[in-house]
Amino acid sequence: MILPYVPTIEIRALTEADIEKLPSIRPTYKSNSILAVEHQGEGITRGWQLTERPLQQPFDKGTLYDFDEENQANIRERLLHPDDTYQRVADYEGLLVGLLDVEIHYWNNTLFVWNLMVDLDYRNNGIGRRLWHRARDFAKQIGVRAIMIETQNTNVAACRFYERMGCQIVGLNEALYDNAEGIEEIALFWAYLL
Repeated sequence: MILPYVPTIEIRALTEADIEKLPSIRPTYKSNSILAVEHQGEGITRGWQLTERPLQQPFDKGTLYDFDEENQANIRERLLHPDDTYQRVADYEGLLVGLLDVEIHYWNNTLFVWNLMVDLDYRNNGIGRRLWHRARDFAKQIGVRAIMIETQNTNVAACRFYERMGCQIVGLNEALYDNAEGIEEIALFWAYLL
């Protein structure tokens, strides 16, 4: 739903009380295309290229991004470490419609994006961009060298979003997901260099 007045969406700090409300955010996606991996060469010189391919049937993530008890526990655990994290919600008149959840990884001086999600009905209102800019500003403030993100080759809209935000693909992992249900999901790793 395109909102008539976007500034009514408040970006504020995540609270303990918000965590049980996170399941109201529906961060799922459907995609009519996929970023397919094409291999070149072999051995240690093996390379790859991503090619966008249309799907005969749209890929539907379904409820796999939902904020179940395990995800809520992980977010709560990060909330207990405010010096190491930055967590914000997008609040539209009391309804949570977005989440930004990032954590400092000291070992490699980066900021890792655990969650940057916007509810299905509230996309295309600039919420994702506003959350991204908060993460970027926080990363600059703390002086990390990069923001790191992982997404999937099935989430073409997210890939396009990160590319528009100035990120670049820095790698992939074809073995991260078990793909037991015949879905060829591949992890794509992005970096925003500071």
